[in-house]
Amino acid sequence: MATECKECKSFFPMNENPEKGDCVQRVVDPRQAYYKARPVDAGADASKCGTFSKK
Repeated sequence: MATECKECKSFFPMNENPEKGDCVQRVVDPRQAYYKARPVDAGADASKCGTFSKK
């Protein structure tokens, strides 16, 4: 069974359309910490994602 983005702790669905959302990652560099978000589909394949973390 393939893992999907909607099963990840980093996936935040959109209120208008829960089949789309953002993958939000916290990034820390020597000067600051910030969040990076990218749009993804809830059903997208996450099996090759290096930051996948099961809910």
